[in-house]
Amino acid sequence: MVIPGVYAPQEDTALLAVALSEEPFPPGAAVLDVGTGTGALALAAARRGGRVTAVDVSRRTVCNARLNAARAGLRVRVRRGNLFDPVRGESFDPILANPPYVPAPGGTCPPRGAARAWDAGHDGRMALDRICEEVPPYCGPRGYCSWCNLRSAIRSGP
Repeated sequence: MVIPGVYAPQEDTALLAVALSEEPFPPGAAVLDVGTGTGALALAAARRGGRVTAVDVSRRTVCNARLNAARAGLRVRVRRGNLFDPVRGESFDPILANPPYVPAPGGTCPPRGAARAWDAGHDGRMALDRICEEVPPYCGPRGYCSWCNLRSAIRSGP
């Protein structure tokens, strides 16, 4: 379900859900979905037995993700906040993200509204670069990030 004012999941979300279904993680693994939107990826992880935390900056999307989890009968902890702020000090295996990646002519992300879900600044990397920069402390011993390809760096150490 997508409530008014929330960006509807697109094909990229479906592709990430398929990739998640092929990715091994043990039942009960702590999963983080950063920028959850409607909660589609969080729900996919919860269906696989993950202990899921979903985070989004938008009040409307947090409400939408909670509604979708309740409708599906799945336990998903949904928190409002910017990227990793609501989960400081926690670790996860895996970390999912489907951040905005569409370059926008203005070069600045809008402070609110549906465009915030796709507008990624002048080069399309505004959110992605922040996620990849901030993610390492949140990756557990088996952790990885769906976008940042950190798996090998985490396993091999600094």
